[in-house]
Parts: sequence; structure tokens; C-alpha cells
Amino acid sequence: MTVENSKRTNRRALITGASKGLGLEIAMTLARDGYDLALADKKLSRLDKVLEKPELSEIKAIPVEIELLSEDSIRSGFNAAIEGLGGLDVLVNNAGTTLLKAAINVTWEEWDAVMDVNLKGQYFLACLLADHCISQKRDGSIINIASTHGLTGLADRSVYGISKGGMIQMSRMLAIEWATSNIRINTVAPSTVLTDSRKEMLKDPNIRKKMLERIPTGEFPMPEDIAEGVRYLASAQAKSVTGQTLAIDGGLTAA
Repeated sequence: MTVENSKRTNRRALITGASKGLGLEIAMTLARDGYDLALADKKLSRLDKVLEKPELSEIKAIPVEIELLSEDSIRSGFNAAIEGLGGLDVLVNNAGTTLLKAAINVTWEEWDAVMDVNLKGQYFLACLLADHCISQKRDGSIINIASTHGLTGLADRSVYGISKGGMIQMSRMLAIEWATSNIRINTVAPSTVLTDSRKEMLKDPNIRKKMLERIPTGEFPMPEDIAEGVRYLASAQAKSVTGQTLAIDGGLTAA
């Protein structure tokens, strides 16, 4: 299914993990700004209801299938986005996976699964966007969605935190390499965000209290807070911002 009409901008974005949570909120925010969108998920069926959203009625929106564990899927999904939108200017590396487990109990397979999705797949998607923009002589912007776990330490989150720390360093390294090509790459690092899935988990008052105590403001960020950070980093207003990490965390990493 493709949603489109004649009201377009010349900005086109690919968002991974766009069927729910942060990815969905980011997609709707960019749609309201007039971006044409390639909405990616590892199962196309998950995007059916997303494509019915009224926010998409004023732009072109296409579904693409991307499984971050597969090189072939990454390339074919990226190429489908290029073909469907006529090019890309922005990549939001939002899709990811987590692991809650004591470090000494993590298996080799679990390590690989987290790193391949959160770091390897995102790296090669970023490279595809950069290569496309360089070949088209266009500016580009990449926003990686990491986590405060990539900036701080916490028990039982080692592999996840290491992968997110890797994303932050990836943004720094690639920002320098691509700066002269006018391709910016930045990271957003949220603390626990009140998405629908998190709201369910936080119904337990003990868990909620424990997690809130780590946040100086005493409030969890909302999905729209993260989406606004992405909106800024993707925009012309952030033309001098690259290689940076924007922590949206209620002061957690400042404490």
C-alpha cells in the first residue's frame, strides 16, 4: 500500500522500526513537517495500520521491509526506499533490540544478536545513505537512536549498553569522515520513554519508583520529546551539528 498526494517537500526520510513506539512517533512528526517517508519494519504487515494514519495523507509514504540481521534485506529495503521515493536525504536508525541478563550468563549467540541489530545493521544502513547522498551530490542527515545505557553503567544491561555506546562512537567517527561531503550524523540518547510498552512495564509501582529515582526531574520523557530531538537534528537548523549526542533523559546522565 502507498499513501500519497500532491503536497510534497523535497525531503525524504527512511525510518526503521516505524510500526510502533518511538519509530512511529518520529514518523508522524516528520510527516507533519512534510517529509516523504519510507517506513521500515522487518514485517510489512506491521505497517498496514500505520499507513492509515491521517498524518500521512499529505505526503508520500511507502512501506519497506528491512531485517537488520540480513545484509540482503538491508540492501533490498534501502533500494526499495530509493526507488519508491526517488531518493533519500535522512535516515533514522531507530530499530533495535535489547537484552536483560547478567553479563556472565550472556551467550555468544545473544551477544551477536544484539550487536548485529543495534550496531552492525545500523552501520551498514548509514553507509548506504552516505554513499547515496555522495553519489547524488546531496546533503544528508543520519540520526541514530541510542540510549542513556550507552553513556552510563547499569547492572544486567551490559551487552545492550555496549551496543548503544558503540552507536554513539560510530556517530563520532562517521561524522568526521563524511563532514566534507555535507553528511551529518548524530545520536539521540533517551532514558526510559513512556511508550505503550514501557507504560505496561511501569504499572509495577516498585519498578516505576526505582526507575524514576534515577531521573533528577522525576519525570520520564515522552515519545514526542524524542521525536522533537530527531526533528531538530534532521533539520537545516542543525546544519552545524554533527558527531554529537543529544541526551533526552531528565538529567539522568548529568547527575
